[in-house]
Amino acid sequence: MRNDPRRAIEREAELRAYAVLGAEDIPTLERVVDLAAALCGAAVAEINVVSTADVVHVATTTRDHRRVPREHSFCSHVIEHDADNFTVHDARSTLPFARSPYVTGERGSIRSYASARLVAPTGTVLGTLCVFDEVVREFDEDQLATLRLLAALVVDVLEHRREHRELAGSVARLADSHREVCTSNEALDGFAAQVSHDLQAPVATLGIALSMLEDRARDEESAQVLDIARSGVRRMQQMIADLLDFAVLGSGRPPAVVDLDRVARQVVDDLGSLLASAKVEVGPLPRLLGHESEVRVVLQNLVANAVKFAAPHRVPRVVVAGEVRGDRVRVTVTDNGPGVPEDARDDVFAPHVRAETTVPGYGIGLATCARVIRARGGTIGVDPAPAGGATFWFELPAG
Repeated sequence: MRNDPRRAIEREAELRAYAVLGAEDIPTLERVVDLAAALCGAAVAEINVVSTADVVHVATTTRDHRRVPREHSFCSHVIEHDADNFTVHDARSTLPFARSPYVTGERGSIRSYASARLVAPTGTVLGTLCVFDEVVREFDEDQLATLRLLAALVVDVLEHRREHRELAGSVARLADSHREVCTSNEALDGFAAQVSHDLQAPVATLGIALSMLEDRARDEESAQVLDIARSGVRRMQQMIADLLDFAVLGSGRPPAVVDLDRVARQVVDDLGSLLASAKVEVGPLPRLLGHESEVRVVLQNLVANAVKFAAPHRVPRVVVAGEVRGDRVRVTVTDNGPGVPEDARDDVFAPHVRAETTVPGYGIGLATCARVIRARGGTIGVDPAPAGGATFWFELPAG
């Protein structure tokens, strides 16, 4: 027999984690005590846990959820024993139980008792599953084995309840975090859109002023400085446009059928000066379901990147293709550039991440593509091209 204060502290912590010290009904455990009483032929069955202050009836065939002082409880004494089962043939002649008010007739007339310990996976004894009667009797080995099996089942139920509560708590915290992220994203989107809008006018004014100065430039050195400045303005304008795209695309507008072939050819026309030194092949391309302006942004980014990141001393070659795959359309933009390293393919769609650093850019284009496609329930990725280079692709519903 043992009475270790440290074990009592550990047991109290376990019971609080299992949340069994309140008066909550646990229907599954009520069915367990009904089964225990029936299989053991006993008048009453109980699941009791032992706290530092008292003994709590977690489930009982009498449906009387009570707390009783530890000194009056059989189970409080039993948990200090190492045996898997504990039995009392006649409580009137067995100390210390003979003095219990539940034996003397003051609160009850228990005569026979049998129990199995409730042992948590940590080894902590939580309490007992017990049966008792008001007649003197013996409990056979089959009945004791039944109590042990049912006691293990009780612990399994408590474990599942704890895991369910922890999971529910995690889900609730995740939902709270999601709401916070959504609120933060909405604020960030609004801020980015406002900043982009506010920057457009002064940058445009700066560009006009530089053009006027360029017209008045008297020497080659001044013209070169102004040309560098104008290039910087153009990059700034593109960055602002990308930031605005990233902030406002993916709204709640319903999708429509998009003539992908027409959009792709318009993209090539819009990128005319950038593609002047490249060979670009388009289509034919199927229709898909989406938003034309968004698909245009994605294709512009992918085609422009294919040329910007071309391999040195090689004519850039870009092929825009598409095919229907069941209820989806896969669009591919394949280039003959240096490709994307395997360890960078998962990161190239994150904002401000670029696999190549020798080409001017702000790293937001592919992030815009990913945001647009994923907001529409699509997928996007990059694979190595069969003949070298990279194949960027995205999938959206077929139109």
